[in-house]
Amino acid sequence: MIFFGIISNKKDFNIIKLEIEKSIKDASIILIDKENIENLQNIKFEALIINSEINLDNKSIVFLQKICKNLKYLIVNTDKNTYVNILNNDRICIITYGLNHKCTVTASSIKEENIMIALQREIIDRYGHLMIIGEKRVKPIENLDVYGTMTIFIIKLLYLKNMQI
Repeated sequence: MIFFGIISNKKDFNIIKLEIEKSIKDASIILIDKENIENLQNIKFEALIINSEINLDNKSIVFLQKICKNLKYLIVNTDKNTYVNILNNDRICIITYGLNHKCTVTASSIKEENIMIALQREIIDRYGHLMIIGEKRVKPIENLDVYGTMTIFIIKLLYLKNMQI
């Protein structure tokens, strides 16, 4: 079982969870919020996705740092939050996404019928394969914004064996 922790609003979380669990059969996706963060510190998450801002007190930040100690990937929406600096760890692969040119993953074109998602830096997937820089056209997911679509794209890129740019 692969555990993914997601900090997101509940609407986006439900859509992301449904889409990921359709594609990755052994995935377990858990919503992390300030009410349950203390109870989740003993779960060994493989990836933490921070899709939206969450206001945490100092105690909750310590719990979040504990969760991050065993991560393989930290996937952060840099347009919406500022936790990258406090969660940085040399052993974690940090993947940033958003609508700015400095992100690892960005949307280079957004249209109603499709989104061009660009991988701007090489990353290594879960299986040790190098994902090279490139773009992929994806269909928008109903009731999900571009950030949620990029979240799903990144998880699939890292965890599906045959996913290519």
